[in-house]
Amino acid sequence: MFHKIKLIIKKILACIGLYHPSLGIKISSKAKATMVLTHKRPEVRIFVETGTEYGTMIDMVGNSFEKIYTIELNDELYQKACEHYRGQEKITLLHGDSGIELRKALQQFSEPAVFWLDAHPPGDINADNTPIIKELETIFSHSVKNHVILVDDARKFDIATIAKMKHLAKMNDYRCSIQNGIFIFE
Repeated sequence: MFHKIKLIIKKILACIGLYHPSLGIKISSKAKATMVLTHKRPEVRIFVETGTEYGTMIDMVGNSFEKIYTIELNDELYQKACEHYRGQEKITLLHGDSGIELRKALQQFSEPAVFWLDAHPPGDINADNTPIIKELETIFSHSVKNHVILVDDARKFDIATIAKMKHLAKMNDYRCSIQNGIFIFE
């Protein structure tokens, strides 16, 4: 019953233009991959992902990019990704905190990329339990200023972190929007 009421509230808020990501819907991996590919410009050849997990996103969008960088913090998931992508030279796997490792990836190229930022624990997300602010600061400090940045799970972020993310975007001449529960910085 509660879920039906919540869905009705979401629809009403969306109709009148009042939408908060915490009321967002969870979308499938396929729909997320479609969002990535929809925002990929034809000249963009590089894909960068934080939070490799099982490699689902790379498996779905990888053929559309010439070079892929992916970062995973968890030791076990990193080892599984290394096994899964063994021999695939276009994929570079980095192990560690994405707030730090992302800088290493950015040093490898000087052209626009599509970023999929998904390095966070399960549950609610805030600036204290995710590297999102550090990730955005790192990307925005890159010499290239026309990246496309997508951040998963907007519905799980707290208001204070969303405000910080939007402020960073504005200070770096990026526009921030939310579509289907995904932050889009362009």
